[in-house]
Amino acid sequence: MSNVFETKSPAERAVLVGIHSPGSPEWEVTYSLDELASLADTAGIQTLDTCWQSRANPHPGSYIGKGKVEEVRQLALELDADVVIFDTELSPAQIKHLEQALGVQVMDRSDVILIIFSERAKSHEAKLQVGLAQLKYFLPRMKRLWTHLERQVGGVGVRGGMGEKQIEIDRRIVQKKIAKYESDLREIEKQRHRRNSWRREMFSVALIGYTNVGKSTLFNQLTNADVLVEDRLFATLDSTVRQMHLRDQKFLLTDTVGFVRKLPHHLVASFRSTLEEAREADVLLHVVDITSPVLGEQLQAVDEVLKQLEIQNKPTIYVLNKTDQLTHEPDIWKFLPKDAPYVSLSAKTGEHIDLLEEMIIETFASQFQETTFVLPLSEPRWVAQVYELGEIRSEDYLDGNRVKLRCFAPRREIERFRKNWQAYQQGLAEVG
Repeated sequence: MSNVFETKSPAERAVLVGIHSPGSPEWEVTYSLDELASLADTAGIQTLDTCWQSRANPHPGSYIGKGKVEEVRQLALELDADVVIFDTELSPAQIKHLEQALGVQVMDRSDVILIIFSERAKSHEAKLQVGLAQLKYFLPRMKRLWTHLERQVGGVGVRGGMGEKQIEIDRRIVQKKIAKYESDLREIEKQRHRRNSWRREMFSVALIGYTNVGKSTLFNQLTNADVLVEDRLFATLDSTVRQMHLRDQKFLLTDTVGFVRKLPHHLVASFRSTLEEAREADVLLHVVDITSPVLGEQLQAVDEVLKQLEIQNKPTIYVLNKTDQLTHEPDIWKFLPKDAPYVSLSAKTGEHIDLLEEMIIETFASQFQETTFVLPLSEPRWVAQVYELGEIRSEDYLDGNRVKLRCFAPRREIERFRKNWQAYQQGLAEVG
C-alpha cells in the first residue's frame, strides 16, 4: 500500500526553531531542540542550526514574533537552508504565514514524525495506520499542500489546475480514504482478537516507554529473541510478541512502539490497534532511560498516552534502564508514583535482569488468584466467558447439567465476571 501523501520533503538542510517559556530552565528548550534534531536526522534531514525565542505564549499567527521571524529568515538564507522546522504542531494558517515570510518550506514536529513512521512502517497494518495519520493531519492543510503536491507524481488530487473546486473534490476523496482505512483497521483488530484468544491462557506482559530507552534490548534479554535494536528513534513500529519462561511459568512478552513528547494525537489514535497489545496485557513494564536529563518529561509523555489508551491504572513495574551508563545518582524518585515497584538494571549487559524476572513473578502472584465456578451448561455464553478469564486448570461435569471450572485468572477479571453473573441471575429471578 502506497502512502496517500508523499510526506518526505525534498529538503535536506534545516534550521530548527523552538520557544522557551520564561521561568523554566533554558536546558529544557535546548534539549527539546536536540531531540527534534535527532528526529530530523532519523528522517534524513540535516540540521544546520537551531534557535529559540523566549515567549510566555506562542504568537497566534506565526508562532514566534515578527522580529524573530526575520531573524530566522536571515539565518536560513545565510546557511542556504531549504526548510525551517518548528518544535511544535503548527496550524495551517501559521504554516502559510511562515512560508510566505521565510521564503522556504516550513515543517513542524508532526511532519517529521510522520516521515519517520512512513519510512519505518513495514507491515500492512502499520502502513494503514501511518496512512490514516497522514490523511487526518493533512486534511485541514489541503490548500497548503497544493503548492507541494503539484510538483509530485501520484498522490490524491495531483491533477493539473488548482482551485477551490478542485481542492474540495480532493478533500472528499481524502475523507472517503479515511473511512476506508478506519474500516480496514477495525477488521484487522477483529482478526487480532480472534487470533489472540488463545493467549488468555498465558499471562501477558507489555513493554512500554519513551522511544530509544532500550525496550527492544530488554525484550531480547528476556526472550532470547533477535528483535532489531538500533540507537535511533522509533526503531520499533509493529508490536512483537514472544514467549518467555520464568521458572515453570510461560509468559507472553510484547514490545510496543515507543512514545515521544508532543506525539501527534492523530498518530496515537491511528496506532491504537497496535497499542491494543498493551491494553490487553496483565502487567506493564515501563522502561525508563535513567540517564536522561529530562526523565520527568519523558515519564509524563508516556503517562499521557496511557491515559488516552485508558490503561494508566494497570499494574506497572518501572524498569530503570542503562545503569551501566550512570555517571551520577539520578533524582528519579520524585517522578515515580508513590510506592511504585521498580528495578534498576542494564538491558545491554544483563545486570539485574534476574531481579526483574523475580519482580514479574511476584507481581503476577499478587494480581492473580485461583477460583472455582459452577455454571449450568444451559448458559454456554457464560461458560465461554470463564474460559476467556485465564488458565482453566480443571473441568468437571456434574449432575444437573452443570460444569465445574477451576481457573487461575486476574483478580479484577474474576470479580468483574462474578458481579456480572450475579446481576444476570438476579435479573432472571425478577423476571421469573
